[in-house]
Amino acid sequence: MEEQRESISSRLIKLNQLFFERLKGNVTNRHIISRDGLMDALFALYDECNNEYMRKDKHIAAFVDKFRNAVIELRHLQVNIGDFETKKIIGQGHFGEVQVVRERCTGDVYAMKILRKSDTLSQQSVAFYEEERDIMAKSSSPWITKLHYAFQDRLHLYLVMEFHPGGDMLSFLDHNDDQLSEDTARFYLAELVLAIQSVHNMGYVHRDIKPDNILIDRTGHIKLADFGSAAKLGAQKTVLSKMPVGTPDYIAPEVLMAMNSGPAASSTYGVECDWWSLGIVAYEMLFGHTPFNDEKVLATYNNIMNFKKSLKFPNDEVEVSQSAVDLIKGLLQESTERWGYEQLYVNIFFIDIDWDNIRQSKNCFRK
Repeated sequence: MEEQRESISSRLIKLNQLFFERLKGNVTNRHIISRDGLMDALFALYDECNNEYMRKDKHIAAFVDKFRNAVIELRHLQVNIGDFETKKIIGQGHFGEVQVVRERCTGDVYAMKILRKSDTLSQQSVAFYEEERDIMAKSSSPWITKLHYAFQDRLHLYLVMEFHPGGDMLSFLDHNDDQLSEDTARFYLAELVLAIQSVHNMGYVHRDIKPDNILIDRTGHIKLADFGSAAKLGAQKTVLSKMPVGTPDYIAPEVLMAMNSGPAASSTYGVECDWWSLGIVAYEMLFGHTPFNDEKVLATYNNIMNFKKSLKFPNDEVEVSQSAVDLIKGLLQESTERWGYEQLYVNIFFIDIDWDNIRQSKNCFRK
């Protein structure tokens, strides 16, 4: 019996939907080819073929000649580094840097993350880049930094994001002598709860929650940023990874265990690791330092793994309510017992928070 085929027009409609990532009204996975994906594939193929050795083959030479003008025009139309001028560098890391840039034609200001391809060629690193791009591109959450453009050239990958003039929470802490009042901490911790949950609702875990990655927008509210360590949750709502991620002071014990497990081990963890990091941030906001820090990284890791003995609360440095201490204790415990969104939403520490209207409420940054 002859296979039943769809009509040409029906199939063409589906092709268009695939290219614009709107199939069945759902967010598609990264393997669906988009317009930018097709152009990047064409450019990669063209550049690979356009050299003296490859052009010795007459068919390859014909391909290069045929598509030369098209590639030139597409590259001219595509977003590229020439569209922006650098104002200043605001961050540097192992893989690249973050700049404040201005679009030459419109004057619009953005934050641009530039990653060196030579440092991100491993399959795992490319996956991290894709996760970061996809989260910012697909999110509709007011708590997540928005991606405006993503493009690449021969040497670099570029992410052009909204710029937040309020700086980051680390600078805000520094401006306040490393400690916040309990009311101020409560406000920003509540917003951070909603920001973390919005990432989890998308099916990801952030894995690097810390003050440096909590930005403050022009209205004084927070935006979560830097998803370079984020990972997509599997079918069991867990992550299976031995890759080093996160920042020592803020890493959850189960993530450390996964990183240090043997080759045959299959240690997994889930969204609970982000709630641990929230507990570290809460402690830092209220006490002026992180709870497990040591001059030696290995000692910090040891303190984290033995948190039941090493977690201490100073009682002579600052007045902190019992509800705040209980909040931190609820977050800095075994992953199976750790508080998550449901417990935090109704926690007494946040009793005065209007969760539904917090972004419209007066914030501490703009007093």
